Amino acid sequence: MSSQSTTTSSREQLLTDFEACEYLRIRNRQLYAWRMQGLIPFIRIGRAIRYRQRDLDAALDALTFGAASGKELA
Repeated sequence: MSSQSTTTSSREQLLTDFEACEYLRIRNRQLYAWRMQGLIPFIRIGRAIRYRQRDLDAALDALTFGAASGKELA
């Protein structure tokens, strides 16, 4: 089997701005702000911007306060 015979289900999907906003349940303006602040990694393909779902999950974990993340509120 060649490496090109990889099934689509085993590849990680890239999310558009709209899909990332739906996934995170935030507005496009907030996604843009987080991207500009460097809080959310993104991929630029030409003029298009895409996000990996695992990167969005990791960014949420980094922004989470409380016992699960180990961060404390001041």
